[in-house]
Amino acid sequence: MLKSRIVDHNGSPAPEVEGVVIPPMAFTAHAHTRDKDYLRKLGEAGIKVFFLICDPEWLYDGAFEMLQKDAEVLLEAVPDAKIFLRLGVHPSVEWLKNHPDEIMRYQDGRTVPVRVITESYGNGFYPGMYALYSEAWREEASKHVIGFLKDLEATPLAEHVIGVFLAGGNTSEWYPSNRLTIHKGGYMGFEIPESAPCDLYGDFSPAFRKAFSTYLYDRYGSQEALRKAWNDPSANIDDPHIPDMFERSFIHVDSIVSRFPVDGSWPDHMNENNVGSFLNLEKYQCTADFYRAFHVGAADSIIYFAKEIKKHYPDTLVGAFYGYFGCLDYYNMCMCAGALKMLDSGYVDMTACPNVYIERQPGGYSSQRVMQDSFRLRNRLFFSEDDTRTICERDRAGARDYMEQYDISDSINTMKRDFGRDICQDISAWWFDQYDKGRFNHPDLLALMKRQQEIAADFYAKDRTKHNDAAFFYDEESVHITSEPTLFQMIELNRCLEIPRTGIPADFYYHNDIARSDLPDYKLYVFVNCFSLTKKEREDIKARVRRQGKTALFIYGQGFADPEGSPKLSESYISDLTGMNIKRIDMPSYAKFKIDPNGILGADCDPGTVYGQPDRAVKDGCAMHLDPQTSVAFPLFVCDDADAETAATLCKEKKPAISFKRENGHMTFFSAAKWLNADIYRAIGRAAGCHVYSDSSDFVFANERYLTIHAASTGAKTIRFKSPCDPFEVYQKKYFGHNVTELELKMVRGETLMFCLDC
Repeated sequence: MLKSRIVDHNGSPAPEVEGVVIPPMAFTAHAHTRDKDYLRKLGEAGIKVFFLICDPEWLYDGAFEMLQKDAEVLLEAVPDAKIFLRLGVHPSVEWLKNHPDEIMRYQDGRTVPVRVITESYGNGFYPGMYALYSEAWREEASKHVIGFLKDLEATPLAEHVIGVFLAGGNTSEWYPSNRLTIHKGGYMGFEIPESAPCDLYGDFSPAFRKAFSTYLYDRYGSQEALRKAWNDPSANIDDPHIPDMFERSFIHVDSIVSRFPVDGSWPDHMNENNVGSFLNLEKYQCTADFYRAFHVGAADSIIYFAKEIKKHYPDTLVGAFYGYFGCLDYYNMCMCAGALKMLDSGYVDMTACPNVYIERQPGGYSSQRVMQDSFRLRNRLFFSEDDTRTICERDRAGARDYMEQYDISDSINTMKRDFGRDICQDISAWWFDQYDKGRFNHPDLLALMKRQQEIAADFYAKDRTKHNDAAFFYDEESVHITSEPTLFQMIELNRCLEIPRTGIPADFYYHNDIARSDLPDYKLYVFVNCFSLTKKEREDIKARVRRQGKTALFIYGQGFADPEGSPKLSESYISDLTGMNIKRIDMPSYAKFKIDPNGILGADCDPGTVYGQPDRAVKDGCAMHLDPQTSVAFPLFVCDDADAETAATLCKEKKPAISFKRENGHMTFFSAAKWLNADIYRAIGRAAGCHVYSDSSDFVFANERYLTIHAASTGAKTIRFKSPCDPFEVYQKKYFGHNVTELELKMVRGETLMFCLDC
């Protein structure tokens, strides 16, 4: 196979094949695509890296021959194609029937028959979902994976293969087909017509019990330490307790309280499992560990496969779908909270995920789900799977009615937007065509791809170092102690709807990287869901942000939990982190607030607007039928510090909503509300000294050399550059001025413009 690795290329990671760096975009075709003419046109458009969907013979007879035929068609159409194998690691149905201990199991002993959906295999009807943390499955599957690669090595196809992309779980994305927790009457899984006959909760399989025990030994080291952490003298590290439905009930508390008026009855919705939107760690640390073990177990499987492949093929790239903060729920899927372990393992070169499936229409924006700049620090790659819908699909998969692809200009502008984001944020990507007639098989779209390949090559040829002013920080472990609506609003919705509208391009990290010496300096540090922080982690954050010229924004209850502290939940930890005295009020609040027009945020915000709640219509992306979102702060945390200033006030409670404090040359903001819109971020960013490219709440992505704007509304737009430049629109191939610092544009909603700033 071809020698492939990740190198630092002009200041940022890039894939290198036989000494040649490969810029985006790559391409994944519909499984077993045999349309030679379409493939040829993709090659002529400059696409050189193709992901081929395939499986070992273990899954079905003829799988290897199927890959050979697929590759033969591709290589006849694109003779110099480089191939990434999108290789399934699913067990055979027969193997799973013979290994019942490796199947997800519910509390009453039952397993639920499932269909595992893959792009290449339609007969994955299993007696139950295979456990994604099963050691027996890992060992058996790896034999077939290595055998498959050995067979491949003996064929001419090997001279085109550059990597293996591991496809496990449902839709190849490393989550189970049925849920870990199913309420009575709830959804049981793909193609299962029956609803759940009773409350079901897992996983009670021997495979998970072993994985859970292994995790606990890794974390606590001994039964004595486990019992102390769990506050349970009967805890058994070799046979750990599996939380029941009540012990998981904190997950949905926001959904309950947000549907009732604030009438004094709210405390009735408190029970010993939750402290507002948080898991009561004093009594239920076992629940947090249970969910984390479930997530980390799947990551361990990916690491296991990658290690085995690297043992035989050290110069082959290995990756998988993983790290989904968003789209799939945070508890019942197991592909969110083990990303750092994978990135630091030394075996996994890349992960990937599609964009979130909301707001994909022209005039909207669908965010990434991972903290991609943590990849950059580790010389790892993140690939965006750009399964951008187009007019070619007509009514298929919601292309028209959900993603508003009504004419070719809609498709061109959304492809420009998604590509512009990839270049400006400097992430790798592939176009994904799930449509057997060719999602991109249109002369205008193919011509667009060709131009985009030229742009990508130009970007990779020069300095790719980013110098953004703002960075957002997220936490994996906090996922396991926070209610699902809180996570959905603060992580997924806010990143789709608000952050990219600020006009301040930002980087995205796991908070653990705050302690790294190679983390770039920023003017503004925003902490989004870092609710669970040890004392050491709080000290690391304080050391980074409490410096001359730095500003930190702590949204809601950052640091409320300390898994090593006593107590484990305390507002004193928030006070320690923020440097402000924070008071806790055990009553829910809608946290609606108004800005002080004469205060630090007054120039950027409307003093008549009631902030604190999501107020944008959310466009469905794929028949997901999203409910309107209501944000509830529960408990309510407010600043009670005589040395802090108030920038906004809660409308009902008349207490500080946004507080700030200047101290020793740095500034700290604290928000009592969970939901902050683009106006608030922009105002705080401006106060921090961040460069604001645009005030118009359009979607703006920029690095030092390129800028993309996607119009969220029709009207006049003003772009302000960091320094004088000659903005060259890359598709129109014309300059919009010379030595200019501002650009006035008239745009129609959904229109995309992309400028090269040094062409």
